[in-house]
Amino acid sequence: MANEDTSQLENHINNELDYYAVLQCKPNSTLEELKQSYRTLIKKFHPDKQSQKGSSGSEELFILIDKAYKTLSDTKLRKEYDARLIENNFNENSLIYAELNKSDLKFVNEVCYFPCRCGQNIEISADVLQEEECLVECSECTNCILIK
Repeated sequence: MANEDTSQLENHINNELDYYAVLQCKPNSTLEELKQSYRTLIKKFHPDKQSQKGSSGSEELFILIDKAYKTLSDTKLRKEYDARLIENNFNENSLIYAELNKSDLKFVNEVCYFPCRCGQNIEISADVLQEEECLVECSECTNCILIK
């Protein structure tokens, strides 16, 4: 059973390095829930408790569990971590349905509109011309356009 737990934890780590997954908690977990899970995992994966001495895998897991807890138990660090997690999730899951060249955009009073699939218009600010590439999200749905 311990090898199965270790394997599941290693999969979480290799896939995304999600500290909540490392601690086997949800992003809305309370500090007390994080602490309880941390204590359980630290006991389970402590290098002194492992049957195979010199196993670097369990030591790495132990260090990662500790790092995850230290990050998520500190209010400021947790807010920063959650913000990065949301940003990464947005970047991975955004629905780009159109790609536009900056030269195709016609601005009136520093604003341009592009029709979205949902029926609304996506408002594009002239500020996007400053960036090399940017995603602009529709305010009514999850669709995005990529401006190059």
